[in-house]
Amino acid sequence: MSTCAYCDANALYCDRKSGTHLCPVHAWLAVTGPHRDAPRPPLTIRPTTPEDRARVAELADYFWGEIELECFDRAYRVDELPAYVACDGDEIIGVASYSCEGDTFNLVMLNVLPQWQGRGVAGRLVEAVMQEARSQSAERVVVATTNDDLPALGLYQRLGFEITGVLIGKVLEHHGRVELGFDAIPIRDEIQLELRL
Repeated sequence: MSTCAYCDANALYCDRKSGTHLCPVHAWLAVTGPHRDAPRPPLTIRPTTPEDRARVAELADYFWGEIELECFDRAYRVDELPAYVACDGDEIIGVASYSCEGDTFNLVMLNVLPQWQGRGVAGRLVEAVMQEARSQSAERVVVATTNDDLPALGLYQRLGFEITGVLIGKVLEHHGRVELGFDAIPIRDEIQLELRL
C-alpha cells in the first residue's frame, strides 16, 4: 500500500503514464488511450478463506477508511462477507466482496491496489462474482458507487451494468460532510447499477 505522490493520503489510483500513485483529490480525469503496455500478471482469482479476513479488512480500511460499508440502505462488515481475492503469489492485491440476498448478489466492495490497476484485475474479480451469482441461480448483480467514482462507473458499464438509481445526498448523509473524491468532485450521491443475469 502506498501514499499519494502529492500528499500523505492513501493512494487509490495509479497514473497510467507515469506510474505515480495518487489519492482521489490529486487524480484528474483525462482522455487517454488504452494501457496496452501493462503486462497481464499471472494472478490467481480465488474465494476468500477465514485466514483472508484480516487482509480484506485492511484493504477496506485503506480504501474507505472503514470496514463497515453502507449501500442499498444496508451496512455490511466486508471482512464477514464472502469475497473473491486477486493474489500475486501469496499477496492479496484486490478484493470483491458480496452479499447474496434472495435472487440478488450485492457487490459491496471492489478494490485493487494502485500498482495493479489498468491490468484487468477488477474486471476479473467482478466476473468471478458474476459467475458465482449464476451458479446460485441469482437473477441479478447490483452495485452502488459514488457520484465521483468515474473509473468505477466506466468499469461497471463496460461489463454490462446499467444505472438504475441515484440517491441524491445519500453519501453526504452517511458521512455528515462533503468530502472530495476523484478529480476533486464533491462526493454526495449514491449511484446504483444492476446487471441482469
